[in-house]
Amino acid sequence: MLTDKQQKVLDIITKFIWENAKSPTIEELTVLLDQKSKRWVVQYLEALEKKWFLTRGRWYRSISLGNSVWFQTTLNVPILWYANAGTPLVDATESTYWVLPISKKIISWSEQNYFILKVEWTSMNNFDVNGKKIDNWSYVLIKKDEVSLNPKDAFLFIVNWSATLKKFKKDWENIYLLPESMDEYHKPIILSEEDNLMINGKIVDVFNF
Repeated sequence: MLTDKQQKVLDIITKFIWENAKSPTIEELTVLLDQKSKRWVVQYLEALEKKWFLTRGRWYRSISLGNSVWFQTTLNVPILWYANAGTPLVDATESTYWVLPISKKIISWSEQNYFILKVEWTSMNNFDVNGKKIDNWSYVLIKKDEVSLNPKDAFLFIVNWSATLKKFKKDWENIYLLPESMDEYHKPIILSEEDNLMINGKIVDVFNF
């Protein structure tokens, strides 16, 4: 098992090698890890080498990934809360009650930018994300740094402190949070600019299992 700090160092090394087709130097790792001391970096490299996650040679750029690293192909993304695909009735609390391991290729090596919500109800069950529908009890992957609104994507909105998943539209005096459902009884939520509305990220994937 790796500590959180050891895992962070390993992730940065692995990402650097995959993106640059060469290993980082000690100097580069010191900068990437925001450290002042090269000795701190060397200590973590020694710890990772003892656990067979990497090997180091004597030459320049001589870090090689060990066999154990290929078992570290996922990152744990937190499931933060339930969100309605209907009217915003579920309180948006920030407690993590579980995690899902997700491939680093899906979340671009950065679990800090993502979280997962479990969906209640069906107001978005005709909305397509990567060829998949958002159904009742689906898990949706939210990228929290994508908050630039557009009419084609779906977002997590916090409306008066409650969470809902919707599309977005705005005219000169109103904001509309739009469902996209096969069930005709779902209606838009109509807001004014004075309502308490926050955007907490874009839906970038859906998992149904």
